[in-house]
Amino acid sequence: MASNPFLGLTSAELATLRADYLAALSALAKNQSYSLAGKSLSRANLADVRETLGQILTAIDLANDNTATETFVNFTG
Repeated sequence: MASNPFLGLTSAELATLRADYLAALSALAKNQSYSLAGKSLSRANLADVRETLGQILTAIDLANDNTATETFVNFTG
């Protein structure tokens, strides 16, 4: 697993990042562009935004001592 660049940030910093990335995700879902931290994002960046939001949410869980893990399994075929 890749390292999480958001580990060690304060709860307030993580909450701000979560709100920013949720807003970006919402705008991109509506096929709009979005600017975040000086970087212009487009719908093509949707996977990157979702991955980053996942890292932020993981950091929030760890900061709150919530270490429960969920595993999703999909059987097809």
